[in-house]
Amino acid sequence: MTMKEFLFHSRILRFLYWLIGIVIVIIIMDQFVMPWYVNLGDEIEMPDVVELSINDAQQALQKQGFHVVLADSVYDSAYPLGTVVEQMPVAASTVKVGRNVYLTISNGEKPIVMPNLFSKSPQEAKLRIKQMGLQLNTILYAYSDLYPAGAVIGQSFPQGQKVKRNTRITITVSLGDMPSKRQMPDLIGKSLNAAKQQLRQLNIPVEDISYEENEKFLPNTVLKQQPVAGSLLKESKPVKLTVSKIPDEAGNP
Repeated sequence: MTMKEFLFHSRILRFLYWLIGIVIVIIIMDQFVMPWYVNLGDEIEMPDVVELSINDAQQALQKQGFHVVLADSVYDSAYPLGTVVEQMPVAASTVKVGRNVYLTISNGEKPIVMPNLFSKSPQEAKLRIKQMGLQLNTILYAYSDLYPAGAVIGQSFPQGQKVKRNTRITITVSLGDMPSKRQMPDLIGKSLNAAKQQLRQLNIPVEDISYEENEKFLPNTVLKQQPVAGSLLKESKPVKLTVSKIPDEAGNP
């Protein structure tokens, strides 16, 4: 082998050695150095902050070196307003110190938007109130020249107002037009409360209320009235009502 050929082969060998060395370095970097660098840092168990208030959750996470991110808020009746509903990463998972922790916060129970009860009958209004998760509190009565008798003309919360579940609602029902004369209204079949309210609208006091056992009507339903409906009332003439009550089951005379 000539000197020239020897030098040529030596250069090839050096180049091959150099190339192999680069490949080995790349493999070491890819398989060992980079994974070690990426995984560098302490890992701890993620604390459980669900059901904690947002302030308590932030303090607990920041104390252990995490960064808190308020990711979302949702209505949830199971969690009080301002408490943590969900966290990511989840509790008890192994994570690196310093990472972001995403929290979802409760807005509390979703409020109910008050419906429009005007012009409905008391029965329709009561059903609507129940369907919305509310409760009927009291029915008031008032004369109105805008709505016919038996139509709802008022509600204790306006349409569109947000209220809590089981809020008690008071409605006002129309008695129709105010009589032009001081006449005795027809109270038969009405509740004692409704009858009193209607008479109060006419400035008519109830001076005598008696009770009579009756199985056909609910308790406190007006059975009889004196004077009769349509009678012109005089200042000195007393108003008497007979109202139903539950029969005495003991059979006492």
